[in-house]
Amino acid sequence: MTVVNGEMAGTAGVDEGRIPASRRRRTRVAIGIQDLAFHHEVLDFLDRDPRMDIVGAVGDPDRFPGLLSSMHPDVALSCPSVGRALRAAAAENLKAPVPVMQVAEEMTVPVLRDAIDAGAAGVFSWPEERSQLAEALASMPAPGLHAPSRRGRVLTVLGVRGGAGATFVSTHLTAAFADRGLRAVLVDLDHEFADLTPALGISPDQRYRSVADLLPVMEELDPDHVEDVLFRHPRGFSVLLGPPAEVDTTERDLSRLSRAAVALLAVTYQAVVLHAPRRLGEAGRAAIRLADEVILVVGLDLFSLHGARRAVEALGLDAMAQPRIVVNQGTRSTVGPKDVERVLGLAPIGAIRSDRAVKRAQDQGQLLPRRARRAGSDVRALAEAVLAAGSDPEGGASRGDL
Repeated sequence: MTVVNGEMAGTAGVDEGRIPASRRRRTRVAIGIQDLAFHHEVLDFLDRDPRMDIVGAVGDPDRFPGLLSSMHPDVALSCPSVGRALRAAAAENLKAPVPVMQVAEEMTVPVLRDAIDAGAAGVFSWPEERSQLAEALASMPAPGLHAPSRRGRVLTVLGVRGGAGATFVSTHLTAAFADRGLRAVLVDLDHEFADLTPALGISPDQRYRSVADLLPVMEELDPDHVEDVLFRHPRGFSVLLGPPAEVDTTERDLSRLSRAAVALLAVTYQAVVLHAPRRLGEAGRAAIRLADEVILVVGLDLFSLHGARRAVEALGLDAMAQPRIVVNQGTRSTVGPKDVERVLGLAPIGAIRSDRAVKRAQDQGQLLPRRARRAGSDVRALAEAVLAAGSDPEGGASRGDL
């Protein structure tokens, strides 16, 4: 059964698959479910839906009203017990002005009555009606849809093989954003190799905070938790580092934790740059789903072009907004930018020239200086191109202040 606008109706009342064609943004959903196993099940299911951004999830009913007030979602999804906490908060004028939907493992008369009393836009039985729930959430009209969103722009930098240049591009692109006065943060999603750590000059024996420090608060994650573990780079940007090698946890937990952290960072930062894993697994797909824009770094060699072609097909990049190709001209090659366009069907938007200063800086765990020439100048030009694309209403889903 479904409750819509306070009236009970069958699930046939949900118009499946009808999402307005003009909608260029994902629905921002906040989740409040008290039971831990139920919470994980719903979060994992919805987090895989490319039409939605999970901007926050808590299990404590008393914290859910505060989450809605701070994260400004398009819709709140709660279990019945959290829904009752929202009703209590509404009586004290603490409830954020967002629509509420409810989900329950058992559809009973008290559950339906509570949903009606709470003014829920819909109530769904889990797992029987999870597809209808996803459709209803994705179809929620966003308030002020055509007004500028507060959410920052999320950029994923992907290199499909070691040495492609994704670490160089992601670090220097973030630095270029910070140099322009933007609040910028870099997130290492390559938990297996964690290449950002040595690239930023952090030695293996140095104690530092990382995404692993968020594991104890994974179920109650909030912006303050994430902000507290960020590494502050001297160039003025922040970094969520990958875990140290000795951390004993699963990639599934780290990936889920990173996705939640990215959603929170996008609220407080104008530019969120994701350093994607080079392996085409679940973490790589998550990096693509999180992104407003994908930057694919391609070397001028046969193996790099082959890997890029596979990435475009395997990750579904050809079905979404087309990735922006950046050519890394690190070594001399008979392969040229025109060959890249011929193989991938996309013209590169920029190229990083071969530059001896890059290796010298990398060997010392440093970035190129702000006004570095050649490769440094190329990254600044790339940043300009990305900023221009973000401000173009016809260039894709523009979010935030870029």
